[in-house]
Amino acid sequence: MSLVAEILDRLSGVSALREKVAQQDKVLEGMQRIVLDQQRELAEVKGTLRALVTIRAGSARERK
Repeated sequence: MSLVAEILDRLSGVSALREKVAQQDKVLEGMQRIVLDQQRELAEVKGTLRALVTIRAGSARERK
């Protein structure tokens, strides 16, 4: 194989790899958004649960 053909083969491989990396970047960005949304929702649920436990403990004390 000639040197030019070998260089072109390597460059096309690099180009394909760059495209795959760019696609993976987009996938990762989407996954990061999903994880952040889930963390926010979990924090909200956690806060709500704490409030309910506090209210429940307060009403249990009032009954005694």
